[in-house]
Amino acid sequence: MKSPSPEIPEIIRTQRKSFGLEITPDGQLIVRAPKSASDAQIKAVIAQKAAWISNARARLAAQYPDRTPHTFAPGETFWYLGDQYSLHLVDHQRPLLDLDGSFHLAQQAHSQAKQIFIAWYREETRHITHKLIVDYTKRFNLKVNRVRITSARTRWGSCSGKGNLNFTYRLCMAPLEVIEYVVVHELAHLKVPNHSRTFWVEVAKMYPDYQKQRNWLKQHGYRLNLD
Repeated sequence: MKSPSPEIPEIIRTQRKSFGLEITPDGQLIVRAPKSASDAQIKAVIAQKAAWISNARARLAAQYPDRTPHTFAPGETFWYLGDQYSLHLVDHQRPLLDLDGSFHLAQQAHSQAKQIFIAWYREETRHITHKLIVDYTKRFNLKVNRVRITSARTRWGSCSGKGNLNFTYRLCMAPLEVIEYVVVHELAHLKVPNHSRTFWVEVAKMYPDYQKQRNWLKQHGYRLNLD
C-alpha cells in the first residue's frame, strides 16, 4: 500500500468552520479546511495529527492487503466498466492500446505503458460522461458550462460555482451504473452546492438507485487506479 507523505496532502477548501482529515485506502491524506485557513494553519493541523495519520494508514494497510502497485507486466489485470481485463503485449500495434476481450499493448510502447493507459482511460471517461451529461441535462433542464477530465487521485468528480464539471480519468474503471451516479452527483451540485439533506433528496430524484452505487464505490473504489 502506497503511503504518501502527509506533508503533501490534497487540500479541499469549503465553507466549513473546522478542519477535517481523511485517509483514503491508497494512503492519500485529504484535508478539508475552511476557505479562510492559511497554508501555515493547515500545516500545523497536519503536524498535530501526525500520530493519527500514521495509525490510520496502518489500519488501512491491514484492511486492504491486496493493494499492490501496477507494473504493466503481461497477465496483469486492469479495470474497465467494473470488470478486470488481462494485459497482453503485441508487436507493432496501432493504436498502441486496444481492448478486445483483453488489453493489448504494443510491445514497443511498454516503457510508456502508464501514460498510454491514462490517455486511453481519459478518452473513455470523456466519451461516457459526455453521453450521460447530455441525457441528464435535457431531462432535468440543467446547464453545464465546461467539462474536464482530470488526473485527480482522490476525487471522482467535482462541480464549481461556475457550472464546470471535473471527472477523474479513473472513473471509467467503475461499472456504468456507478459512473452514472457520479455524474448525477455532480449535476445535482448545480442546484445544491453542498451535501445537505436537500442535496441528497435532489440526487434521489435524478437517480433513485444512487445509494447502491455509492456503496459500491466506497467498497471498491480504492482498487480503481494505476498506482
